[in-house]
Amino acid sequence: MKILDRYIIRQFLINFVILTTVLMLLFVVVDLIVALDEFLEAGRVRAAWFVVGGDADTQPGFVPVLLGTLWSVGDYYGPLIVLIYVFFSGLLVTAAMGFTFAGLVRSHEMLAVLTSGVSLYRIAVPVLVVGCMLNALTLPSQEYLIPKLAPKLARKQSQVKYDRIQTFDVQFAPDRSGNLLSAAEFDPEHNLLRDVTILERDHLGPARRRIRAEQAIWVNDADRTGWQLIQGSVGDVNSLSPEPLDFYPTDLSPQVLLARRAAIYPRLLSFAELNELMHSVPNTSQIQQIIHSRFSLMVVNVLVLVMGLPFFLLRDPQTNLFIQAIKAATVCVGGWAAALLIQQIGVSYLNPVAAAWLPVVLYLPASAILLQTVKT
Repeated sequence: MKILDRYIIRQFLINFVILTTVLMLLFVVVDLIVALDEFLEAGRVRAAWFVVGGDADTQPGFVPVLLGTLWSVGDYYGPLIVLIYVFFSGLLVTAAMGFTFAGLVRSHEMLAVLTSGVSLYRIAVPVLVVGCMLNALTLPSQEYLIPKLAPKLARKQSQVKYDRIQTFDVQFAPDRSGNLLSAAEFDPEHNLLRDVTILERDHLGPARRRIRAEQAIWVNDADRTGWQLIQGSVGDVNSLSPEPLDFYPTDLSPQVLLARRAAIYPRLLSFAELNELMHSVPNTSQIQQIIHSRFSLMVVNVLVLVMGLPFFLLRDPQTNLFIQAIKAATVCVGGWAAALLIQQIGVSYLNPVAAAWLPVVLYLPASAILLQTVKT
């Protein structure tokens, strides 16, 4: 059986690599064509900075612009490919399973193995084991790889000429105490605020004190958490003689500012960062849903794989594989999309934990029923 297992696993992995490569290339080519102007502009900017030293009067040649464009494409789509794999890994594994078993049926190998006394369920074991391992790769990717790529992944295509999220202004961002923070510029790379104004409010809402600083640097250690003020001062709103102030404690961290700026940003954070963010936002249901959905979607991907198996574990090599593939695609793609929809809609009506795990509860009996239809 080890020989058979190795043979099936090899065919399965070959199909998985081919399908993953085709999906990534298709996505990159289509998206690149739509946003080609942005990447050409990014190529000119990079060529001007790295080849001619940023001299505005010097126009870089064709080769530097081409190299800068290729660098911009790799810098933008490289991190994005990791995120696409995490999102589509379940469907890629299921599709690779379908191609693998369809090839075995078409070449009569499935029939030969079945005739030798091997159960179809036993044939599916190596694919299930490897499929679970491939789906499980999404967890370490989300925990260790994607958070490091978050500044690049949160960029828009119009910002592809930059290596990370660009600076932006902050307008009256509230913290947990109800105080309002404003800054002319926030630099996510250095966790730095410039031209800072903080309005401390009483329980009724009106501002009672005003804090100002030229710059503020985020500090998070065992002793204190907040913004280290540079040339900071504090006083009454109408005070003409403010007092010096060097630190402002708050839960309004750079992660919170970025999460409010880019809706996708919380989904790019690690579990530790999400737990820290949960203590800094008023509505924690979204954060809880994100944490639990990472585990539940991994289980859903495995259940979708199980639901697709009965359509390709066939005894009769004359079965119309095209019809079987259409049926499998309808069930698997529909089930995968429905799971995402249930999680997004369910969080509005259910506990975020219940909404995240509801698809698993629904698909467990469905996958068990479909497995019983295999004739072996």
